[in-house]
Amino acid sequence: MVCAAFLSAMALCSASHADSPFATRVVSFDPAPGQFVRNPAYNDPLKALGAPIGGGLFAPANDKVVSLGGFGGSITLGFDSPIVNLPPTTPDGFNPIGLDFIVFGNAFYAGSADGQWRFAELVVVEVSRDVNANGLADDPWYLIPGSRLQNASFPLQRVVKAWDDNTADTSRPPANPAWIPVGRSGVWTSSTFAIPGTGLVPPVFVGGGDGLTPASIWGYADCSPTLLLGDLDADGVSDDPSITPEMFYTRPGNPLVPGVDGFTPGTGGGDAFDISWAIDPTTGLSANLPSIDFVRLSTGVDATGGLLGEVSGEIGGVARVVLPVINTTPCDIADDAGTPLRQPNAGTNNGVNEGDYNAFFASEGFFFLASIGPAAVGSYCDIADDAGDPLPSTSGAANNGVNEGDYNAFFNCLFR
Repeated sequence: MVCAAFLSAMALCSASHADSPFATRVVSFDPAPGQFVRNPAYNDPLKALGAPIGGGLFAPANDKVVSLGGFGGSITLGFDSPIVNLPPTTPDGFNPIGLDFIVFGNAFYAGSADGQWRFAELVVVEVSRDVNANGLADDPWYLIPGSRLQNASFPLQRVVKAWDDNTADTSRPPANPAWIPVGRSGVWTSSTFAIPGTGLVPPVFVGGGDGLTPASIWGYADCSPTLLLGDLDADGVSDDPSITPEMFYTRPGNPLVPGVDGFTPGTGGGDAFDISWAIDPTTGLSANLPSIDFVRLSTGVDATGGLLGEVSGEIGGVARVVLPVINTTPCDIADDAGTPLRQPNAGTNNGVNEGDYNAFFASEGFFFLASIGPAAVGSYCDIADDAGDPLPSTSGAANNGVNEGDYNAFFNCLFR
């Protein structure tokens, strides 16, 4: 309930953004052979644009994803404006490790409810900056190495795989003509940086789902579920039907230490990335990119899963992380009695009636938390002074009728 009210309030004071936070352009699409590459429901690259559609932890929504096919199958996406390399916020803040963009696929939990085992088909992520400003993805590419490639030997070589449309030729796959991408004939190749190690055919042990253990696999796309729009606690029910995709799917979860049930509460799921993770694959040194303009996504596992077919990444969207813009001018949200004020009264500060603790948390308050109970009604206490600076808990235990905790004490400090 708190998360729902918080995000709704943030939506009211977020700055308008003319550019879409989601990918808006398919720069290239080069699928490798796979069981879905000729299926119209899965071979439309335009499905990677715009907001994703989530199904939840256990039931992915497959009506808005594009399949990359087998090893090396890829898609390159562009955006309305560069994705900026954001700095980290404070440890308890909105974006503590400075994540910058989120990739959404159709992964889901398998074998355990805590998210440590997932049906994940790992996708390699590369980024590029339009240095020559020609709108083309022809500048150097840099690799997000992830957990399996971060300690690789450099120079790191792309692995090339050959394919052949002659299905009778057993020296090159595929053996099934239905797996050949539309428009492909003869012999051709695909390539990417292969993700090393065993145990990468679904279900994959990701680890870290207990909220204490660092994740064993991170830094790859199509690894985490995409939640239903507005589902703030991942129970399969939308807690805030009014929230927009632009608000919900631009909040990053921490991929290094997932939450107790494998995701960060209040976020839309997907796999978040930090541009600062990008390296030069020839040297292993940091790319030091201030921003990026293109994201390239490639299936990074060369394997088949029996009846499940090939390991093939699916992509349903890519979003930039959008930091909330908060009004830092103190404003009244309640009178001295703790009764919430309605707009436009709540938009000004008269120096006396700052919205107090109970306007938010009492049983008749802003968040309407029934768990506090009727006994809390009329038991008001200060949490901030008129300037919006939080008071210590010892000072905040009484109500002097003046310095009720204001809007900014909550949204600029407590939820910072």
